[in-house]
Amino acid sequence: MNSLLTLSLALSTIHPPLIGQLYLQEPAIEYYFTRESGITTAFKGVKVGKMVEKGDPLVKLESSAIDVSDKVFMANTKGYIEFINKRVNTESPVAVGDLLLKVSSNYVLGNYNLDKSYDLSELSGSLWLCMKSKPVKFSVDSVLKDKLLISVELSQIHFSELEKLSEPNYLQLFTEKHACVPD
Repeated sequence: MNSLLTLSLALSTIHPPLIGQLYLQEPAIEYYFTRESGITTAFKGVKVGKMVEKGDPLVKLESSAIDVSDKVFMANTKGYIEFINKRVNTESPVAVGDLLLKVSSNYVLGNYNLDKSYDLSELSGSLWLCMKSKPVKFSVDSVLKDKLLISVELSQIHFSELEKLSEPNYLQLFTEKHACVPD
C-alpha cells in the first residue's frame, strides 16, 4: 500500500508533457576558403569528425607570395569538422579560393509549435525529450504565444534522429528531466 501511495505522489508531481510539432533548421556550417595560394598544414588533432572549440587553430597557410605572412585559420564557432581539403598536410599547394575546411555547428535551432495553449509561466528554460538511451535537453530560447524557439546540442543526439522525430508527427517534450528518468 505504501508503494502505491509513493507512486501516486511521484506521478502527481510530474507535469503533463507539452505536445507539438518540431521544425528544425539544418546545423549552420562555416566554410574556410583561401585568399592566397600556398602550402597548408593542419594543427595536431584536426581531422574529420573532431569537435573543435571557438578559437581553436585549424590550419596554417604558408603563403607562396614573398611579401605575405603566414595565416592561421581559427574556428569561428564550436562544432564538428565535416571536411578537410585533401591537399592539407601534403606538399601540394592550394590556390586562391580553394575550400580548406567545413565546420558544422554543434547545435541546431528550431521551432516547437504547440498543439494548444499551455500555461508556460513556470517554464524553466529547458524541455526534455525522453529517449530510450537517455533524456535529451532542449533549451528554450524564446517563448511566443503558441510557439517555442528551441536549440539542442548535437552532442546529445544525431541530427538525423532529430529530423525523423520532426516529421509530421506530434512530439512530447517534458518540463522536468525526472519525467524521463524515474528516481
